[in-house]
Amino acid sequence: MAKDVYIRLREHLDKMPVGYPPTESGVEIRLLQRLFTVEEAQVTLCLSALPEPLERIHRRARPIGFSLEKVETLLERLLSKGVIEGQEIDQKRHYSKSIFVVGMYERQLRNLTKELQEDFLQYADEGFAEALHSKGTTQLRTIPINVSILPERIVGTYDSARDLVLRSEGPFAVMDCICRNGMDLLDQPCSQTKVRETCLTLGNVAQRCVEREMARFVSQDEMLALLEQADEEGMVLQPQNSQDPGFICCCCGCCCGVLTTAKRFPRPAEYFTTNYFVEIDPDLCLECGTCVTRCQMEALRVDGTATKVLLDRCIGCGLCVSTCPSEAIRLRQKETVSTPPKDMGELYKKIMLERFGPWGVAKVLGKKLLGMKI
Repeated sequence: MAKDVYIRLREHLDKMPVGYPPTESGVEIRLLQRLFTVEEAQVTLCLSALPEPLERIHRRARPIGFSLEKVETLLERLLSKGVIEGQEIDQKRHYSKSIFVVGMYERQLRNLTKELQEDFLQYADEGFAEALHSKGTTQLRTIPINVSILPERIVGTYDSARDLVLRSEGPFAVMDCICRNGMDLLDQPCSQTKVRETCLTLGNVAQRCVEREMARFVSQDEMLALLEQADEEGMVLQPQNSQDPGFICCCCGCCCGVLTTAKRFPRPAEYFTTNYFVEIDPDLCLECGTCVTRCQMEALRVDGTATKVLLDRCIGCGLCVSTCPSEAIRLRQKETVSTPPKDMGELYKKIMLERFGPWGVAKVLGKKLLGMKI
């Protein structure tokens, strides 16, 4: 009976823009059992993908026998555990279910255990990687830093990490990277950097992370310095794929769940949103190998004449550009340039449309109008 609750919860979470698919081993159920008690799973089954007030959620929970007070207690506990979403609308708390990544997993930073991390990596291997990665709109985008672009032009506003920070009104906060912390628990420390505070947050996201005691406030100048440090340490910059991102991840190819899982695909570049790719001038290339060691996607090869770019692996991060001693490497802008969605809401609407199609989204909107959970 208890397992059935978790199976239904998995199905409920799988209806989100980023799915939560089943596996033969059932590791995804074990993950839910680590994150939710049976009662917490039951009340989460009453949540919608869109924020709703307590009273509406309680109406769905009445058949279970939960009182209004019981539902509120469970929801607040789930919110404190970081496995559901909560926000204030018209000075009243609203709740909704959360996607697994980016979402409830990242909010386990202070509660991460070796067992949870092992299950997470197993799930990534057995099925979640396919749900996480898309050839369409992605949750993250890859942007360069300290680079020259061909043809010569100013990097687009949304492709400049500095611009994202400079035009943000803040606040700003930095927190530990859960990916690196997870690998530390498995005695597989990051080979790229010893720094752990590499998850940069902005605006409301920064405020919420500090309130949850996951992050600490920093100044705008400190944020800019952290971006410089990320480039020096050889980390890929991946902000949320929106015009006003709430976070910028500084990622490596040995720990980051996004990079490590994508690298297993035959053509990993297809699963990244980026406006650039690398071009190398063979007449200037010294074949020193600096760029090869910097590349987190294994997209560069030394072949005895000049370093070659594997375009099906290059994600246009620019790490190879900023340290090339002969300035032989440049980023070239793609013929078709993408502009990120306006905000997080528009981002997930777009992902939802691509995943379920117009008819599927129409059914979701119909349920919303009827006050049904989606």
